[in-house]
Amino acid sequence: MSHLTENQLFAISEVSEITGVNSVTLRAWQRRYGLLVPQRTPKGHRLYTEADIVKIQLILDWLSKGVSIGKVKPLLVGNCDPILEPQQTLDITAEILTAIHDLNGFKLERLINEALKIYPYKVIEQRLLPEVNLVIEHQDNPLSAIQKSLWSTTLTICFINVIAKINNEKKLHCLLLSFDKHNNHHIWQHALAWCYKGDGVTIIDNLSGRLTGISAFVRERGIQHLVVVGETKLSRLQLTDIEMIAQETGVKLHFVGSVKTIHGQ
Repeated sequence: MSHLTENQLFAISEVSEITGVNSVTLRAWQRRYGLLVPQRTPKGHRLYTEADIVKIQLILDWLSKGVSIGKVKPLLVGNCDPILEPQQTLDITAEILTAIHDLNGFKLERLINEALKIYPYKVIEQRLLPEVNLVIEHQDNPLSAIQKSLWSTTLTICFINVIAKINNEKKLHCLLLSFDKHNNHHIWQHALAWCYKGDGVTIIDNLSGRLTGISAFVRERGIQHLVVVGETKLSRLQLTDIEMIAQETGVKLHFVGSVKTIHGQ
């Protein structure tokens, strides 16, 4: 924040980069909750001040502590700190758990999409997903298996839809690979996290065998980041192929998930 000046104005894309809050969420905070009142250019584009950025950082701090987005405005107006109850969960978590309990996939999809709009991805990742997983995976839950399947499938659908929208607006500078054989939402979750960093993502999962042709693809598409996502150990040939692609193309290599710990990258 030290490089900001008092009279400096920032476009919504710049604010998103500075704060880590995507533009869709910033607009939702303004339209639905009145948390921000940005200035406008003659063409209607939003402009934010340093004070707006400080306010966004404060909101993020409250959200990370368990304050739901609907309860933020009174705190801003009252200029006070929230009184937090132990293990306070986000308001939308209870609605999501009800939809899962009822096995209502349509309602669950709507609620997840709502959560992705009004909460920054970091809050989704650090608060919402663990809170829901904890309930679903409880040892006394007789419907754990079917609820987990519904939850994972619906998350995948929602994540793919958001990724597709971001990919339409961004250059696809990231290639995400996975050798895992089981289908779940985690690869799409990692892909979405990467999209929110600013790059569009091409995803290739359920890989097997050699990575023939990937180097040519990386060069032709101008890929800058190669992200290997996985929870299982890779074979020596797979590791050799990945290292060869990095050497041949100069792409920046990233390992994400348990595969990073397993192979010590």
